[in-house]
This record gives sequence, C-alpha cells and structure tokens, in this order.
Amino acid sequence: MAFLRIANLKKSYRISKNGYQEVLKGINVEFKRGELVAILGESGCGKSTLMNILGGLDNDYTGSIVLEDQFFKDYDEKQLDDYRKSSVGMIFQNYNLINHMTIAENVEIAMTMNDIPRDKRKKRARALLKQMGLEEYADKLPNQLSGGQRQRVSIARALANAPSIILADEPTGALDKESADHVMKILKKIASSGRLVIVVTHSQKVANECSRIISIDDGVVKSDVHNYDSNKKFDKIPELRTKDIKFSDVTRLALSNIKQALRRNILVSIGMAIGIVAVILVFCLSSGLTNYVNTTLADSMNTLQLQVRSSSYFTDSDATAEEFESIPGVDYVVKGSYLRLNSTYDYGGDTGYILMLNTSYDALSLTYTAGEKCSTSSEIIISTTFAQNLYSADISSAEQLVGTEIDIVFSGAATTFTISGVYEDSTDYADYPCAYVTTTAMRNLYASANKTYRVNVLYVYVEDTSYITSVKETIEDLGFSVSRDDETVETMLEYIDLATMVLTGFACISLVVSAIMIFIVTYINVIERTKEIGILRAVGGRRKDVTRLFITESAIVGGVSGLLAVIVSLFISIVANVVMASYITGTIISYNVLVYLIGFAVSVVISVASGLMPAMQASRQDPAEALRCD
Repeated sequence: MAFLRIANLKKSYRISKNGYQEVLKGINVEFKRGELVAILGESGCGKSTLMNILGGLDNDYTGSIVLEDQFFKDYDEKQLDDYRKSSVGMIFQNYNLINHMTIAENVEIAMTMNDIPRDKRKKRARALLKQMGLEEYADKLPNQLSGGQRQRVSIARALANAPSIILADEPTGALDKESADHVMKILKKIASSGRLVIVVTHSQKVANECSRIISIDDGVVKSDVHNYDSNKKFDKIPELRTKDIKFSDVTRLALSNIKQALRRNILVSIGMAIGIVAVILVFCLSSGLTNYVNTTLADSMNTLQLQVRSSSYFTDSDATAEEFESIPGVDYVVKGSYLRLNSTYDYGGDTGYILMLNTSYDALSLTYTAGEKCSTSSEIIISTTFAQNLYSADISSAEQLVGTEIDIVFSGAATTFTISGVYEDSTDYADYPCAYVTTTAMRNLYASANKTYRVNVLYVYVEDTSYITSVKETIEDLGFSVSRDDETVETMLEYIDLATMVLTGFACISLVVSAIMIFIVTYINVIERTKEIGILRAVGGRRKDVTRLFITESAIVGGVSGLLAVIVSLFISIVANVVMASYITGTIISYNVLVYLIGFAVSVVISVASGLMPAMQASRQDPAEALRCD
C-alpha cells in the first residue's frame, strides 16, 4: 500500500494579468516507506516546485496528494503548519541556516517551534549533531563550518522532530565529492530506518545511489526506475504531538535577534527614550509646580475662598449653605452680606461713596500695609485706594489713618467706626474704595437704618486648591454667580496647565518621530530577515508565531526605552531639585510613580503599535518565496 500518493498533480504560475505558465502538467506517482527516491531532471523541469508542494510550502495546485489516506487539499493552514512541524523535514541545497544562531540552536529551532522542553531539545540536538560527526562544532556559527558540515547541520535539523518524510533539494549540489558521499551515506541510513527520503537532483551520479529514480521533464514523469529493492516492512514512525511555541521561547528568540542588530536597536531605544523623558518631565514638572503653588503661595493668599453672590438676597441662606457644604471638596460655608454703592463715608467732612462694604471674619486672609484686621464690631479695615482718598495735608500715610474715626452712612443713618487697618486690594475692585467690617457691625448698620439684615453673599471654602475649579463649576451649574477676591493662584495654575499642554504637544511630536523610526527599523528587519522567516515557516512556524516574534522584539525595544526614560527622568529630577533647593522650599519636579508607569507603558504600546504592521507583513510572506530570497 502506498505511503504517499500523487495523482494528476498540476501547478501553474501567473506570468501576466491573463497569462499562466504550467510547470507541473499531471504528475502521477506513489512512494513507500524506506525508499530513497531521486527526482531527476534539469533546471526548470518542475522538480523544486514538486518539492515545495510535498513540503507543505505551497498549497495552490490541482490534483491530489494523499498521505496515509489523508488528502493534502483537506488541510487548512494550521494543519499544513503542523505537517511541516512533525511529518516532514526539509534539506536545502544552500543549507538555509540562520547565521546568527549557533549550530546547536539551528538544530533546536525546529523543536522550539513544536514546544519541546528546552532541556530535551538541547539533549536531542547534541545527539543528532553527534550522529552527524559535528558534536564538537555545536557552539560554532554556520559561517565557521565548511559546506559539507553545514549540510549535515541541515540534515540534523530536518530529523529534529523525527518526521516520516525527508525532502532533500539538491543536497550535494554545492559540495565536494567527499562531502557529497558523506551526505548520501547519511540519507541512505535515514531511509533504512523506515523514512521516505526524496532527493531532488540533476546529477545522474547522485540518482544512481538511490533505490529509485523518477525522471521529470517539462512537468511530467518521463520514467520511473527501481535501482534496488527497498520493499520491506517498517514499523510506523511515531510522530510528535504538535504544539504552539511558548511565549518564553518567542522572547528568547526575540532577544537573540535584537542582539544581532544591537547598535541599531540601542539607537532606536535612545530615540524613543528621549520622547518619553520629555513627556514624563513635562507632567512631573507640572505636578511639582502645581504643588508648589498650592502649598507655598497658598500660605499668603486667600486661595481657598469662593464668593457666591446674589443680586438681591438668598431666599433661604441656611438651606443654600447646606447644599453647598454637600458638594465634594467644600470644607465649610460662611454666610455674609455686602453693600455695593449703597453706603457712603464721612471722614472729617470729606465724603464719598464706598463701592463695596463687606462683612469680615477670622478666616479672611489679607496683606496689611498698616494696622491689623477688625477685632471688635466698632472697627473697620479699608483698602489702600480708600485710604488714599482720605489723605489730606495732615494725613499722608496709612499708618496715620490707623486709630482714627470714620462715619459710615447707610440709608441716612451714620455709624462711627475706628480704622483698625489698611489692606492691599488684589481684586477687580482695587481701584475703588472698599472696606470690611465684622458681621455684627453689618447687622448693626441694618438695625440703625431700620432694615432687616439679609444674607446676600456666601463665602465657600474648599479643602484644597485642586477642588476650586470643580466646586466653582458645580455652583455655577446650580444657577449662582461665583467669584474670587484673589485669583492669582488660579491664574498661575491655568498658565501651568497651558504650558503643560504646549510642552506635551512638542513631546508628542518626538514620540511620533520615534514611532516612525521603530516602524522603519522593523520594516528593514523584515526585509533583511526574509530568508529567516522562510526558514521558520519551513520548520513549522505559524503565521502568528512570526507575528509574535516581531511584535515581541518591538515590545522589548519599547520596554528598554521606557525603563531608560524612567531612569533618566529620575536622575534629571533629582539633580534639578537639589539645585533648586537653595532657592525654593519643596521639590520643583515631583516624583510621580504613576507618571513613570504610564511613561513606561506608553513606550511599550507605541513600540508594539509601530511594529505591528511590519510584523503582519512578515507573517504574510510566502515561505517558498522567502526561502529563495538572498
């Protein structure tokens, strides 16, 4: 019974838009176990095309190939990969060894693709090399061996997964007589073990050493001659169970490949790291400056106060205050009142309007040019502009005003106050006379004018400056008008945010350039390693294995870039903070673990994304075409 049967096999290649060239024109032949078969023919007769089809590298044909009652045409892509992985071993005229791998690693690669444990595949690779007389060369590179030795490495690799079929394409074509004889002896020994060995050759001498010679000419079988009988029974060769390559082995291969182009990959990593460093430092600097403004400048400014004013009065100030206090980030609410252009002053006969007369309380933070804040209900503090309006021939400084009396007139009723201090006004009302009195004093003003005291301002205090924007927006959404007496810090924070966005934009440009660079480098790797891709596919590597390999390489480069970026960012931050320590209190560049982690992750993601398209292109390469690439 035939082990491998070919029936009416035809194969054509497209040579133009509507033209095809027929290479195989109806091959009919059967093979048995233990045969050493020579496929003899001149160049261009179709014998290499036949080998590619039998090797599972080409599935675009008509006719049928039956392997132990299984039709090749029924195989999907995964089954073809598994077939190459466990059932067939291929030996090539030009050896097709991966130059940057050792001899042992070249033999192991077939087992690596089949997820054989590392210790077992190392042991088997050494054993196979010993059979080939190459044990002492296991750790050498292919270019350190002769042609005959490299061909024996190729044979060892073909046997690695114990296949039942060995396909040898011109195995002696590039060898001297002694090496060719050695290779043929090995092939005969392999056939005698019960394997089907098919040798493609144009040498009649090589063909004569085989048990059977099939001559092909112009795409058809011209003759089929048996040199000697190899018809004996063989036990079925147990095939290895096919598995997918482990991620650890993919990573190991990726590291090996990166090492081969180490200088190039280092430059790529540095380029990516520069972009990531820029992003990390921008955000850490922004965070550091924000913290500095919040913690340092907040000590001297009334940064936590929001003023919620009403054009008339709050209908239910208690309920409104409770509603505000329930807003996340609000610390407490103080009810107050103010008179806008509704009061006047009389200072020794010098009179005028007061733009804003506000209630004052202990939490109010002001900078005083003279005196201090109100301590009793009979005291008042006035702005520097107000004080300048009171200057006369006798009084020319704020210090002279402190302790003097002034009448405040509200609805015709005058109340006498003592000026306790003069403050610097940094609000929008700085050019107008403004003043503060205690809440009790304001109530007394209303009582003296026979009016009911009403709350028309709520002073909302937030827990931290980081809550200012969110609290302000929430209150405005409720339909109220919100303002701040001192918006210096908020303005500075807005400038910091704007600068952060601008600098981040420039940093992102650097990242885009780095991403393009990684894309180009990965694409070049695909072109340079086309034959390697073909070798991996020929020994059973799947499309997704090739994709994973190139993506893993990109991820490793991105990971190294991210790690380098974090280290450099930390170093720059430490040096900058040490230098600035003599000028400011605190750190100007924060140490933000989250930003470091995000920077690292961004580096990996960008690298993987940049390498994805070239990796997919690599996986789509036709293995037969890839093997022909120099």
